[in-house]
Amino acid sequence: MNYKVKEVLFMRKFSLVGLVMALCILFSCSLVQAQDLRTISVDGSSTIKVAPDKATISISIENTAKDAKLASAQNAQIMQNIQSAILGLAITKDKMQTTNYNLYPVYNTKDNSREIIGYNVSNEITVTIDNIDMVGTVIDTAINAGASNVNSIEFGLKDSQVYKDKVLQQAIADAKRKAQVVANSLGKSIVNVVSVNTGSTYIEAKNFNNAMYMRAADATGVTSPIQSGDISVRANVSVVFEMN
Repeated sequence: MNYKVKEVLFMRKFSLVGLVMALCILFSCSLVQAQDLRTISVDGSSTIKVAPDKATISISIENTAKDAKLASAQNAQIMQNIQSAILGLAITKDKMQTTNYNLYPVYNTKDNSREIIGYNVSNEITVTIDNIDMVGTVIDTAINAGASNVNSIEFGLKDSQVYKDKVLQQAIADAKRKAQVVANSLGKSIVNVVSVNTGSTYIEAKNFNNAMYMRAADATGVTSPIQSGDISVRANVSVVFEMN
């Protein structure tokens, strides 16, 4: 083997050794950094109570007649009376919306007969109001105008995002407080945030379905007023902090 060939082989071997050494040094530095990184993972939570500032009421009427056209016309007249009465409460038309309408035949169930003996019509609207003190008045007005059922009452918030942001900030502050307590107990300090998982932020809306409404009426003997109570806005987070 001549001198030039030996020189080339030596240089290749030297380059390979150098590359391996460089990788080892890089890996060792990363390992040291990983070992030096001390973290603590904590959960934070918060709940705030907010008085609702809007309500959505579901109201329906149901009637039966021998003729489909007659049943539909009677239903339409009653619904028109209900809407007119609600509009008389200074509630605008855009606050009312039809959410369900059904017309179906009623059969004679005796002797397995399939004879149609009439037609049933059901019509449902929702009414959204900004003044929750008027909930009882709207219900009574609708019933007096011919409504058959109050299917549900839902209390909510007009600007829910404001409260979601607020409760999320409080949950993060709760997580930071817990981390600082643990770090101080260990003689350490919080120096950085490694990761954050915001988890869930949600609103527990107050709902009265038809059964709840009827039970309340049976217990008190009246249908109004309806007490909404406060709405709970909750947030949960998980935060990983770096300690030093």
